[in-house]
Amino acid sequence: MSALEIRDYVARARREPTTENIEALWRAVFLLKGWYFLPTERQDGPSTPMVTLLEGEPWLVAFTNVRRIKEFSRQVGRAAPDGSVQLLVLDPRESMERIVAVQEQIVGVVFNIGSEETFRAPVAAIKAYAARMGLDDLE
Repeated sequence: MSALEIRDYVARARREPTTENIEALWRAVFLLKGWYFLPTERQDGPSTPMVTLLEGEPWLVAFTNVRRIKEFSRQVGRAAPDGSVQLLVLDPRESMERIVAVQEQIVGVVFNIGSEETFRAPVAAIKAYAARMGLDDLE
């Protein structure tokens, strides 16, 4: 699954927000080899993904490719002077395990924030998509 394909799925789901197009987007997301997370700025280490406030509510921030996370890191001043970015890459199952672990503290996950490919979903919806993709043993 390439970044271009995810971009196309996002564009199609925005243009025509049918159940079929939205499910196709999530299927593509769950078929990615990894989801990319920017670690929190706190000293908890690189294993704690960043959360941001959207409309006053906490959302976990994730990206579907390295280019998007690097662009965002530069936009918010989180990239090192040499352009490198500290990131956490987890496969979809590991990502869902992290999401489920913090589900009481977040509304959901926002992907590719700060780009034309931004999309988000509440935890319950992401868990439902995960179950459809065979990750139904998460709790």
